[in-house]
Amino acid sequence: MWLDANDDDIRDVAMNFSRLDLTGTPDLSRLSYAELLPDLPCQDQFPGLLKFLMQPGLPACPVHKKRLWAESVLGVKVPGDSLTKQMARLSDARFWRRALRVRLAREREHFHLRLRLVGRSAEPYVSDVQLAARKAQLKRQLQWMTDTVLVPRYLDPEQKNDTLLSLADVSSSASSRFAKTYAFLCAMDSIASDAGLAAGMLTLTLEPEWHANPSHGASSWNGASPRAAHESLAKRWQSVLRDLNNLGVGISGLRVVEPHKDACPHWHVWLLYRPESEQAILETVMKYFPHKLKVRNPSAKRSKSDAKSAATLSTPANACDVIFDTLAELKANAGRAPTLAKEGAQVELARIDRSISSGAGYAMKYLLKTVDGGDKLNQQTGLFPESPEGETLTQRQLEKQAQRRAAHQANARRVDAFRGVWGINSGQLFGVSKCLTAWDTLRRLGTAPSNPMLCKLWSLARGGLKKGRIQANSGIRGDAKGFLTALGGLAACGKPPKGAVTVSIGRLTKEAMNGYGEEIKRTVGVTLVQRTRVMKVTGARTSKVTGEVKCVKAWRSVKTVLAEINIRAKEWMLVPLKNAAQAMEQLKKRTEAEHAEFGSAHLSLLAVRTFWSGVWDGVAQHNAEPQPAPLPWLLSTA
Repeated sequence: MWLDANDDDIRDVAMNFSRLDLTGTPDLSRLSYAELLPDLPCQDQFPGLLKFLMQPGLPACPVHKKRLWAESVLGVKVPGDSLTKQMARLSDARFWRRALRVRLAREREHFHLRLRLVGRSAEPYVSDVQLAARKAQLKRQLQWMTDTVLVPRYLDPEQKNDTLLSLADVSSSASSRFAKTYAFLCAMDSIASDAGLAAGMLTLTLEPEWHANPSHGASSWNGASPRAAHESLAKRWQSVLRDLNNLGVGISGLRVVEPHKDACPHWHVWLLYRPESEQAILETVMKYFPHKLKVRNPSAKRSKSDAKSAATLSTPANACDVIFDTLAELKANAGRAPTLAKEGAQVELARIDRSISSGAGYAMKYLLKTVDGGDKLNQQTGLFPESPEGETLTQRQLEKQAQRRAAHQANARRVDAFRGVWGINSGQLFGVSKCLTAWDTLRRLGTAPSNPMLCKLWSLARGGLKKGRIQANSGIRGDAKGFLTALGGLAACGKPPKGAVTVSIGRLTKEAMNGYGEEIKRTVGVTLVQRTRVMKVTGARTSKVTGEVKCVKAWRSVKTVLAEINIRAKEWMLVPLKNAAQAMEQLKKRTEAEHAEFGSAHLSLLAVRTFWSGVWDGVAQHNAEPQPAPLPWLLSTA
């Protein structure tokens, strides 16, 4: 595949790949072909195919051969639980087009990393080529959402409003999503403060061999992509959470992914934890990130405007920082002072003093550093604070402020392009119930659920018992703190006792089939799930001495679904805006025909009912046994 291929080239290649049939291909593994075949001009039609067919030991079956060739081209396994489903994908040009776009974009970006064209002294975070491609992609996406409207598949006869909404009208914006995240961060911080939990910002950085173009020192890059680096961080973090859970230590917070200038990602983790668990948390983290730990005291970060810090301004900024070079030093509490003013470490914990800074605002700043969440949210979190009331900014100050905002927006666009090409999300909550999707689902629900617990969650999410659709910019705010408290609060507050009943929100799924013949589960609503832990018999154990058989018991989780809400009972169709009027006319005609007294649908229903009534009448006449009870839909023969 060519690194300079455009979208039209990808479409042509995808069409050729989907039609490729390797039946009857000759054996090209002989050495006499090795120098001739790669130079043939016809190989441009199927890049990499001749090189693949020259490999020895290929299977004779053309289906298996095409699957192996596709995996060599894409670099990943072809999705599908059977060979039939895999071949259905490999025969679809749309699958090839999507897969080749991702593969080509990542290979092109990796090529820029190898040339050291991405870095602090070059193009930060991502190459200019990928940035331009991302801008074009977002422009096409916005245009498609604007030109596509939602048309109901079945029209309610009593519905009088024919106004159709476009996808752009119903989709959530980045500012609204981050505003919701900030509301939940404030709720988590309030719950943690009430419970006496400590807060800190944990920064996790990878080793030097993961950096393609480091800002300092010689490069020792191992050639891995930023996606592989992110997967390494995620795997280690999962190990940390598993070990802490085994120790009975709970943590909650927000994980934010931020790239270095050379595209190597690092994590900022806003932690909420019990103060007495800090030592166990740091030891567990250093088990998987062993290269130096730095603990920062919040008192060293006081501002000059704080009158209480006047006595500490003469001390160095890092006077309260402690460095632990190894895990053994941390266990022995044998820390040292930093030797340099800005000595770094692989793991850094900055304790947060809530009297100086809000924990939620501190965490949100790291998230908004690489995302443009809007002026209002930037001001609320302190990223671009407003000028004091009554103070007028000079022209120079206004120009500097405008430059800072422009630089922030440009930086956010480059990081968005980085996340788009490598498939890395911006952040994720942990140590708390899955609340964001359930919150959106309940806010969209116009009527109160019948279940009392679900009705309480509905009223907390909507900010009251008012029915109907919540309009945009209506000012109606939900109670995120009450919502989280009703779902069990934070994991950092401690596990519930064994045998206690807990309530959570789950997904209501519906079995369906995708375009490749695979059974899938589609989310159509939410469920209220009750969980409890009970002691169950899991087996038997025989004593080798006495031969006595004893039951083996263990705690097991029992799940009970208390209530279900289907929010997708109404089906919709995506129709181009230019065809919306024609689609609505066809929909109205079909609806009128189905509800007509002697329409085709009504007559068909009568025919089915008459058929089954005749069947049961015939059975009753030839059977001495009592006639079966009439069904609800049994028609009278009179």
